[in-house]
Amino acid sequence: MSNSFASVPERGAMPNTNTYTKAATAEQATLLAVSADLGDSKALAAILENWTVKPVQTCAEALAALRRSNCAAVLCEKDLPDGNWRDLLAKVAHLGEEPPVIVMSRAADETLWVEVLAQGGFDVVAKPLDPAEVQRVMGCASGNRRPLHAVARAC
Repeated sequence: MSNSFASVPERGAMPNTNTYTKAATAEQATLLAVSADLGDSKALAAILENWTVKPVQTCAEALAALRRSNCAAVLCEKDLPDGNWRDLLAKVAHLGEEPPVIVMSRAADETLWVEVLAQGGFDVVAKPLDPAEVQRVMGCASGNRRPLHAVARAC
């Protein structure tokens, strides 16, 4: 969903720029997209209209970005030029407030999913990206609750 006109003042009314700015930005959370392929970030931005997608290409860039600003979630490619999802997840855990880390991979299978969850990751998303699945996982991540299939298998 793109920005709505709900915060636009009625015709003839004086706009309150502070309210308008807050309303426009309040609904957008930031997703840190960590992938050597910038096409992933473009696809995510097209799928996740209510998110601001911030692309980085390495673990080092991701950590620097997380230290500079808050991100509601991290979507990380399984393998990166300077490490992998395990490296990033371990370092994110030491930052204090840790956003949910989602791993994306062409080799997304149950084995990877179990490993990601066991090490504290949030979920796994398969590539090529399925818009409905990405939206579902990110919806869960924004509420910081485990996806339904994770809860079902944990029981």
